[in-house]
Amino acid sequence: MKFLKTVIAPAIAVALASADLHAVSIVPQPTVMRENRSLVYLPSGKLSVYASDESLKSLEKVWAESLEKPYEPGTEKLASGFTRIVSSAVLPKIKSTGNEAKANVRLYIDPALAQEEYVMEVSQEGVSIKGGTAKGVWWGLQSLTQILVQAASSAEPGEPLRTSGLYIQDKPHFSYRGAMLDCCRHFFTVDEVKKFIDILALHKLNTLHWHLTDDQGWRIEIEKYPLLTQVGAVRKETKVGHYNDAGAGYDGIPYGEGCYYTRKDIEDVLAYASARQITVVPEIEMPGHAVAALAGYPWLGCTGGPYEVRTTWGISDDVFCIGKETTFEFLEGVLDEVCSLFPGEYIHVGGDECPAIRWKSCPDCQALMKKEGFSEERQLQGYLLHRIEKYLNSKGKKLIGWDEILEGGVTPTATVMSWRGPQGGINAAKQGNDVVMAPNNFFYLDYYQTASPSANGEPLGIGGYVPLEKCWSFDPYDQLDDDTRKHIKGIQANTWTEYISSFDHVQHMDLPRFSALAEVSWSETRTGYDDFLSRVTSSMKPLYEYFGIIYAPYVFKGVK
Repeated sequence: MKFLKTVIAPAIAVALASADLHAVSIVPQPTVMRENRSLVYLPSGKLSVYASDESLKSLEKVWAESLEKPYEPGTEKLASGFTRIVSSAVLPKIKSTGNEAKANVRLYIDPALAQEEYVMEVSQEGVSIKGGTAKGVWWGLQSLTQILVQAASSAEPGEPLRTSGLYIQDKPHFSYRGAMLDCCRHFFTVDEVKKFIDILALHKLNTLHWHLTDDQGWRIEIEKYPLLTQVGAVRKETKVGHYNDAGAGYDGIPYGEGCYYTRKDIEDVLAYASARQITVVPEIEMPGHAVAALAGYPWLGCTGGPYEVRTTWGISDDVFCIGKETTFEFLEGVLDEVCSLFPGEYIHVGGDECPAIRWKSCPDCQALMKKEGFSEERQLQGYLLHRIEKYLNSKGKKLIGWDEILEGGVTPTATVMSWRGPQGGINAAKQGNDVVMAPNNFFYLDYYQTASPSANGEPLGIGGYVPLEKCWSFDPYDQLDDDTRKHIKGIQANTWTEYISSFDHVQHMDLPRFSALAEVSWSETRTGYDDFLSRVTSSMKPLYEYFGIIYAPYVFKGVK
């Protein structure tokens, strides 16, 4: 069947559309979207795509692969305890064509548009997507995916898909739209990280913050320092239950053998992310959250050890010794390899939750304080970060760190990721630093999604309460005037995995809350939570079920 056709006289077509069509829903909310409500047919078998540019030809192939349905329809209770729902919706196969005139979907680059901006038109002439670059076209294709899934979800088998005529002009408000995945507390395979990237793309999120080192495990191969993964990847056991549970013990089972990413693994993930227009920001924690590194190389600590990879959560007093020059030689050696692997502009250095108690009694740290004229140990962290930033800059990279980096003094060129609520980001922006907002009270996705998690059958979380509406309500510009707003570069959600041991659990915690993250970081104007929830229900829920992505059901059942 021809992709698009006039069914009948235009006036009757509009009448049919109003009777037979549901309004098209897009998440995040587009900048401009107009429906003309004319009835448009899409073939259910094959969809021919014309790409006007070589970069778009490869993009079209990636999109075609991304539409493949990974699971058979049905509802399945998984070994992890979570439920996977897969709809019976079927999307057309994507077929490349060099015939622009006969193509159902046409992809173009329009230099007049911003990099991530796109314009989409759905009419009786076909679907046209123009983007300022391949990035813009890719985000347009994500909107088209939502449209196709909505149409397929209401179509009978073998029947053409039906939608309405559309005009969308859309671009993101923030350039940084990210999500962090902690692979240290619990490890996730390369395939699972790729699936995480797929989920980011569906939400028009463009940054994966990859948490690779922490007290409980070192997850990135560093050829110069092999003990980081030979020793630092494995902890002898893991805490059972919640940290605060009375009588909580340990499982007695070693965790992490072989659980790290080789250089080849990382190159694979980076290529996969790049093809989906996503940048990966690695995090190498310093000076705190370093016990896994100290276990492999005890001379990096103030006491000399011995150290064991940490088996419980929380904060350790054992951190990198800043008074030893060999610590900087080590960190620069690690960063050399990290910078050579990751092409993005940012290297995340952590900087959070670093006690100074070891520095107080360390002769090397005290000698450095005397040499530099420091009056308090916290200045040692600033000293380390200034040196590391200068080193990263020499490699063509920018330093980004958690908001504690403000406490030791920070250069104007460092970017602050504000996690302890928005205030750190507000302070940083007011002093001229660029900021990514990642406030725990809005975007820590290891927090519970309902007010009564036990009664509602929620899986174990770290605590707190961040429902979908709370995520969506975040105002990144609160308390900022026009001059300081320019320093807010984006928004990020964080999935810490102390209590999240499976990728099924990751999905449950992140979805549908990623939809709120997407809207807050993409849409400059929001029309209200009720409208947002309606669009999540009619667009994102069918999308999750088409791909068999696990999601938390509470908001769809009216549970708060």
